[in-house]
Parts: sequence; structure tokens; C-alpha cells
Amino acid sequence: MPIRFEFAGRKVILTGAAGDIGSRILEGFLDSGAKVFATDRAGERLDALEGPPDRLKKAPCDLTKVANIRQTMRGALEWLGGCDVLLNVAGYMPIRETLGLTEEDWSDVLGVNLLAPYFAIQETVEALKASPSGRIISFSSIAGKMGGIGPNIHYSAAKAGLLAMTFNLARELAKTGVTVNCVLPGPADTGLHFESPPDMLSKAEKAHPLGRLTVPGDVWPAVLFLASEEAGHINGEALDVNGGFWTD
Repeated sequence: MPIRFEFAGRKVILTGAAGDIGSRILEGFLDSGAKVFATDRAGERLDALEGPPDRLKKAPCDLTKVANIRQTMRGALEWLGGCDVLLNVAGYMPIRETLGLTEEDWSDVLGVNLLAPYFAIQETVEALKASPSGRIISFSSIAGKMGGIGPNIHYSAAKAGLLAMTFNLARELAKTGVTVNCVLPGPADTGLHFESPPDMLSKAEKAHPLGRLTVPGDVWPAVLFLASEEAGHINGEALDVNGGFWTD
């Protein structure tokens, strides 16, 4: 018998909502009754997200700008009337020559992948503490453990930082009842690889024990589980969802 998570009345903030994985996570929460404030870059993909207007609000946000993050999170808390689940799903992975990175290259990648989750947490943590089951779930990557599968050292470094931040905050917030975990998908053929060399993903697929890449359908159930009441004793966990591409 399949498990169905119940999120009726739960208040969710989701970054990266218009991406391939983010939109599937959004669908899962809406199907389970949650009320979701969904953010992403402005554009057609964000506009195209659908859901009951009383349970879905969409708002553009530039995650490289702290002032915009603060404004968006405060708007989310006002519309939702609090927050039970913060989902830091947004990611940015441009491909650059490993030793040719500029300060701007580093700034944008660290901004989206590491600093944006931090400032989103900073703005929502008091609301999460007030929740009977506050959850922070961020998206790191196996790149944060093993350095990535391509020339993306700044992305790998940012995701490693997000892992460390997750472990630190999990201890810091444990006594408040807020759990802090992250999900680490394996190589996936999604918009994140918009600059990847054409053969990068095909090589990863050939090397994969299952013979296929991670897809959004593999990931969203893990996110809903970590957000659920049933996962209340899971804290400081880096949950690999990669089909065995990387094991540790």
C-alpha cells in the first residue's frame, strides 16, 4: 500500500519552483494539501506553474541579491501566515575553466547555492520555530562530496558549504524542534546542466550502476518524506538520491 503524506494546512516556501525538480516537488505538496509560496527567476516557467489560487502564490526572486531574498521571504511569511517547511531547491551551475574563474563567477554561484539558502533561513527561522514541526530542507549535490563530474569547481565548493551549514544548523536548532536536512540528487538531465558539455551527462549515464540518470520522479518523494511528521527524528542528514552513482 503506497504511503500518502498529508500536508493539509502546512505552509511551505519553495525556491527553484519552476525548475524540473522544483516543479515536481511543488506538484507533490499541492497534491498533498499544502499551501505553497513558490519562487524562481521571473519568466515563462514561473508564470506557467499551476495550482489552486488559495494555496499557490508565485513570486519572482533574484537569489543573487540579499535584499530581494529578504523582501521575498517576508512577503511569503505574510501571505502564508507563517512557515512550516522551507525548501531551498534553487541551484545554479555554469561551466567554467577550473582555474579561470573570476570574482563575479564565484559571487553568482556562491550567491545562489550557498548564501541564498542562508539568508532565506535567517528570514524564516523564527516562523519555523513557532511551527509544531518546522522543517528546513536544502538541495546540496554529490558534487559537494566528490567534486563534481565536470569543470564546476565553484558549484562543488558551494554545495560542500551547504552540507556543512546543514550539519551546523541541525545541531543549533535541534532543541527548538526545527529539523535541518538536505537532499543530494545524482547527475540529472535537467535545466541545471544548461552549459554542460554535450558528452558530460552521457558519460555519467554510461557509468551509472542503474544505467540511467536521476529524474525528478526519483527525488520529490524523498523531499516530502523529510518534510513529514514521520521524519521528525531525522536531523542533520544528507540524503543521497542518486541510484548508487556515488556511495559513501
